[in-house]
Amino acid sequence: MNGQEKRLPKVFKNEKEPREFLDEVLKRALQEEEYYTEFRGQSFVKLRVNLDKLGVHIDGIDAVEFQFSYNQAKGAYQLITAYPSKGKNVLGYVWDREKQSGKWIRMG
Repeated sequence: MNGQEKRLPKVFKNEKEPREFLDEVLKRALQEEEYYTEFRGQSFVKLRVNLDKLGVHIDGIDAVEFQFSYNQAKGAYQLITAYPSKGKNVLGYVWDREKQSGKWIRMG
């Protein structure tokens, strides 16, 4: 994000675990109405998923953000990025652009 590489917290044992973790979080989130309804009629979707609400626990990560863009050629949403956005083990800060003002704000 912002042209900077973000590192995952050191709570995973190998490179497969982050992918499995993100897949599980997204699978559970998309079963909840508050998340899947965000995709209706939007070309860009940003989901900030609170892990406690889903019953997912991983030490030091409280929320994960997923960003999707609609690909008209494929007729489907594509995942752009996913990263831990809140928690004590999240390294550094995540910056995001406010929709209304266009200003960059620090998240988490």
